[in-house]
Amino acid sequence: MDNTNYIESYFTKELLPDQSREFEKRIESDPVFADEVAFYLSAMTVSKELAHDEKKEHFKTLYEENSIRSQIPVRNISAKHPYRKLIYYISAAALVAGIIFGTYTFTNTVSAQELARNYETEELQKLGVTMGGSPDINQEGLNLYNDGKYAEALSYFETIIRSDSANSTAKQNAGLSALRLKRYDEALNWFKKLETYNKLYSNPAIFYQALTLMDRNQPGDDTQAKQLLEQIVQNNLDKKEVAEKWLKRIK
Repeated sequence: MDNTNYIESYFTKELLPDQSREFEKRIESDPVFADEVAFYLSAMTVSKELAHDEKKEHFKTLYEENSIRSQIPVRNISAKHPYRKLIYYISAAALVAGIIFGTYTFTNTVSAQELARNYETEELQKLGVTMGGSPDINQEGLNLYNDGKYAEALSYFETIIRSDSANSTAKQNAGLSALRLKRYDEALNWFKKLETYNKLYSNPAIFYQALTLMDRNQPGDDTQAKQLLEQIVQNNLDKKEVAEKWLKRIK
């Protein structure tokens, strides 16, 4: 079975957390799969140089440490032992796992679009809804959004804004709904309007603009998105921690 796409998805961070854990467990339990991962990793290693000497030294040290840990005295096991081959592969899998989990994530970079879409899948699949207390005018729109009815949700939030132009929450949710519909220009327009609310305790407007540009991925979008992320970090704005991580990982 060709697992190339599956393996590629793990290293480009496209898998969900549960899927990533399942992938890692499979390396330990499935020797054939471990061999496929080893081949993929070695191919990637020879085709892509590490960014700088420090990372190269880190890789070398980790490789030697894992080589020592993963050495199983197979020479003392009979050649006819039914599990000899399995033991060999598990040993190899341990080495591969050590390199993957200790090094690849240390050196790996991904495209801005991959980071954006992964974030949308993990963080923007569902939006928080009000539980109890006074009813929130945005509630129905949030329910539509969480049901995946993004076009209806967008229409609902736009209706709110027409009757209450100061409703910052509706503008944020309208932008997110447009983003999920891949209507990037509309999303950017709403997030830029949201940015004018400088008295909000928490305002992710600039972050969402960067996210939208990263997902759209048109010429110049990556550069502009990086500038926005740097602005978030320098001014200690909302989503600073995410912005810092992304700036380190974007190709």
